[in-house]
Amino acid sequence: MIIGEQLRQARTAAGMSQEQLAEVVSVSRQTVSNWENSRSYPDIERVMRLAELYHLSLDELLRGDRQMVKSWLDATDVVKTSKWLALMLGLNLCLTLGLICSSHVVWLTALLLLLLVGCIGTAFFLMVKLI
Repeated sequence: MIIGEQLRQARTAAGMSQEQLAEVVSVSRQTVSNWENSRSYPDIERVMRLAELYHLSLDELLRGDRQMVKSWLDATDVVKTSKWLALMLGLNLCLTLGLICSSHVVWLTALLLLLLVGCIGTAFFLMVKLI
Protein backbone atom coordinates (compact mmCIF):
# COMPACT_ATOMS: atom_id res chain seq x y z
CA MET A 1 0.00 0.00 0.00
CA ILE A 2 1.35 3.45 -0.84
CA ILE A 3 1.72 6.09 1.84
CA GLY A 4 -1.12 8.23 0.46
CA GLU A 5 -3.60 5.43 1.09
CA GLN A 6 -2.05 4.76 4.50
CA LEU A 7 -2.36 8.43 5.47
CA ARG A 8 -5.98 8.66 4.33
CA GLN A 9 -6.96 5.49 6.20
CA ALA A 10 -5.15 6.58 9.35
CA ARG A 11 -6.69 10.06 9.23
CA THR A 12 -10.23 8.76 8.77
CA ALA A 13 -9.68 6.14 11.50
CA ALA A 14 -8.61 8.98 13.80
CA GLY A 15 -11.83 10.84 12.88
CA MET A 16 -10.00 13.87 11.53
CA SER A 17 -10.73 16.00 8.49
CA GLN A 18 -8.00 17.12 6.13
CA GLU A 19 -8.36 20.63 7.54
CA GLN A 20 -7.86 19.43 11.11
CA LEU A 21 -4.81 17.39 10.17
CA ALA A 22 -3.37 20.28 8.19
CA GLU A 23 -3.66 22.52 11.24
CA VAL A 24 -2.01 19.95 13.52
CA VAL A 25 1.01 19.41 11.23
CA SER A 26 1.23 23.06 10.09
CA VAL A 27 0.54 22.63 6.39
CA SER A 28 -2.32 23.59 4.08
CA ARG A 29 -5.33 21.35 3.47
CA GLN A 30 -4.21 21.13 -0.15
CA THR A 31 -0.86 19.71 0.98
CA VAL A 32 -2.65 16.99 2.96
CA SER A 33 -4.78 16.24 -0.09
CA ASN A 34 -1.64 16.00 -2.25
CA TRP A 35 -0.09 13.54 0.22
CA GLU A 36 -3.20 11.39 0.29
CA ASN A 37 -3.44 11.37 -3.51
CA SER A 38 0.30 10.63 -3.85
CA ARG A 39 0.98 13.83 -5.79
CA SER A 40 3.66 14.77 -3.24
CA TYR A 41 5.23 13.31 -0.13
CA PRO A 42 5.58 14.63 3.40
CA ASP A 43 9.11 15.32 4.59
CA ILE A 44 10.64 12.96 7.13
CA GLU A 45 9.88 15.26 10.07
CA ARG A 46 6.18 15.33 9.21
CA VAL A 47 6.08 11.57 8.58
CA MET A 48 7.44 11.08 12.08
CA ARG A 49 4.79 13.43 13.46
CA LEU A 50 2.05 11.65 11.54
CA ALA A 51 3.22 8.24 12.75
CA GLU A 52 3.14 9.52 16.32
CA LEU A 53 -0.26 11.16 15.85
CA TYR A 54 -1.78 7.99 14.39
CA HIS A 55 0.03 5.68 16.83
CA LEU A 56 1.77 3.83 13.99
CA SER A 57 5.39 2.83 13.67
CA LEU A 58 7.35 4.37 10.84
CA ASP A 59 7.70 0.89 9.41
CA GLU A 60 3.91 0.44 9.32
CA LEU A 61 3.45 3.84 7.73
CA LEU A 62 6.19 3.55 5.12
CA ARG A 63 6.14 -0.14 4.28
CA GLY A 64 5.40 -0.74 0.63
CA ASP A 65 5.86 2.81 -0.67
CA ARG A 66 9.07 2.39 -2.58
CA GLN A 67 8.48 5.55 -4.62
CA MET A 68 8.55 7.78 -1.53
CA VAL A 69 11.64 6.08 -0.15
CA LYS A 70 13.29 6.52 -3.56
CA SER A 71 12.44 10.24 -3.60
CA TRP A 72 14.03 10.65 -0.14
CA LEU A 73 17.13 8.76 -1.26
CA ASP A 74 17.39 10.90 -4.39
CA ALA A 75 17.10 14.09 -2.32
CA THR A 76 19.82 12.84 0.02
CA ASP A 77 22.01 11.96 -2.97
CA VAL A 78 21.62 15.50 -4.36
CA VAL A 79 22.80 17.00 -1.07
CA LYS A 80 25.83 14.69 -0.93
CA THR A 81 26.71 15.41 -4.56
CA SER A 82 26.38 19.15 -3.97
CA LYS A 83 28.76 18.96 -1.01
CA TRP A 84 31.32 17.02 -3.08
CA LEU A 85 30.96 19.56 -5.90
CA ALA A 86 31.60 22.44 -3.49
CA LEU A 87 34.67 20.62 -2.18
CA MET A 88 36.00 20.04 -5.72
CA LEU A 89 35.47 23.68 -6.68
CA GLY A 90 37.32 24.83 -3.55
CA LEU A 91 40.14 22.41 -4.32
CA ASN A 92 40.27 23.73 -7.90
CA LEU A 93 40.71 27.23 -6.55
CA CYS A 94 43.50 26.14 -4.19
CA LEU A 95 45.30 24.24 -6.95
CA THR A 96 45.03 27.22 -9.30
CA LEU A 97 46.55 29.50 -6.67
CA GLY A 98 49.27 26.90 -6.09
CA LEU A 99 50.03 26.87 -9.82
CA ILE A 100 50.34 30.63 -9.86
CA CYS A 101 52.66 30.68 -6.83
CA SER A 102 54.86 27.74 -7.90
CA SER A 103 55.23 28.42 -11.59
CA HIS A 104 59.03 28.60 -11.24
CA VAL A 105 59.28 24.95 -10.02
CA VAL A 106 58.61 22.79 -13.07
CA TRP A 107 57.92 19.44 -11.38
CA LEU A 108 55.56 21.03 -8.82
CA THR A 109 53.75 22.94 -11.55
CA ALA A 110 53.26 19.73 -13.55
CA LEU A 111 51.95 17.87 -10.49
CA LEU A 112 49.54 20.67 -9.57
CA LEU A 113 48.36 20.87 -13.16
CA LEU A 114 47.58 17.14 -13.23
CA LEU A 115 45.68 17.42 -9.96
CA LEU A 116 43.80 20.43 -11.27
CA VAL A 117 42.75 18.59 -14.42
CA GLY A 118 41.51 15.68 -12.28
CA CYS A 119 39.54 18.01 -10.02
CA ILE A 120 38.01 19.83 -12.97
CA GLY A 121 36.95 16.51 -14.48
CA THR A 122 35.44 15.39 -11.18
CA ALA A 123 33.62 18.70 -10.75
CA PHE A 124 32.25 18.42 -14.29
CA PHE A 125 31.04 14.85 -13.59
CA LEU A 126 29.31 16.00 -10.37
CA MET A 127 27.60 18.89 -12.15
CA VAL A 128 26.30 16.55 -14.84
CA LYS A 129 25.09 14.15 -12.13
CA LEU A 130 23.11 16.99 -10.51
CA ILE A 131 21.42 17.81 -13.80
